[in-house]
Amino acid sequence: MNKFKIPTLKIDSSDCVIHVGQVIKDGEIIKTGEPHKIHENEWVEVLPVLTIEETLALGIFRTSRVETELGKAMESICKSLSKRIVNWNWTDIKGEELESPYDNPQVFKKLLNEELLWLLTATITETKEEEKKESRLSQTTS
Repeated sequence: MNKFKIPTLKIDSSDCVIHVGQVIKDGEIIKTGEPHKIHENEWVEVLPVLTIEETLALGIFRTSRVETELGKAMESICKSLSKRIVNWNWTDIKGEELESPYDNPQVFKKLLNEELLWLLTATITETKEEEKKESRLSQTTS
C-alpha cells in the first residue's frame, strides 16, 4: 500500500444509490426509477485534497454544453479521482471486485453515471469537511 504525506479518509459507500428506470428529459428527472444501493457495506479511501485542475474541470462539467469540452473535463476528472481515491472495496453490478482505483483513470470510465457522481459528491464533501476542521483547529491554536 502507498504511503502518503497526509492521512487518508475512509468513506462508507452504503448510501450510493443507482436508479433503474429513471427518465430524464431536457435535464429534468421526469421519473425517479427504482433505487438500488449497490455499494452497501463498501467503502472508498480518499486523499482529502482537490487540485486546481479538478476544480476547473468540475466547473466546466457543471456549466458547459459543448461535447468536446465535457469530454476533456471528464478525462481530467477521472485522472484526478485516480490520484485521490487510493483504495476501495467496490464491486460491479455482478458483485465482482473492481480494479484498484489508484493511478487508474480508466476504472472510473467503466462506472455507472450515478456511481461517478456519488464519488465526486462524497469525496468533495469529505474534503471540504476536512478543510473546515483544519481551519477551526488552526484558528484555535493561533
